[in-house]
Amino acid sequence: MAHTGEQPVSALRSLRSDEATFVKFVNRTMRTARPWWINFDGVPQNYDDIPPGGALHMRTYRNTGDKLLIKNDEIYFPTSKQYDEDGPTYIPVDVTVPVYSLKNCCLQCIRKHVKSDDYTKLELPNSLHTDLKNSPHLLRAIENLSKLYRNN
Repeated sequence: MAHTGEQPVSALRSLRSDEATFVKFVNRTMRTARPWWINFDGVPQNYDDIPPGGALHMRTYRNTGDKLLIKNDEIYFPTSKQYDEDGPTYIPVDVTVPVYSLKNCCLQCIRKHVKSDDYTKLELPNSLHTDLKNSPHLLRAIENLSKLYRNN
């Protein structure tokens, strides 16, 4: 667990628990995956990257509210621990690429190939210029998830 130092962004946070569980995050994509934990203060902290086809074995805690963002827009809630004759069983959780809209795919492509200073030179509707300026941001995504879970 490395990155921290950000300010708390939301009511989305982990709660303390003594019930351990074991999880194996399996990266089923051709991209490097970066799992994030929302700590007890609501501050995101990232774990080691998971290479394409790789896995991250974790001991975590059930019903704590431990949350890992998967591709910045899904939350994983740990389930009950399981054991077999060899000890704890790591519950597999697949990390996959979400299905993006055509608009989001185009925005990603433009961000990848065009310098941000040159966005306004493109002949695009103003709304797309605005979308390009508002590139994905982890803290904003967490705040949006917090609102979603608060309203449900």
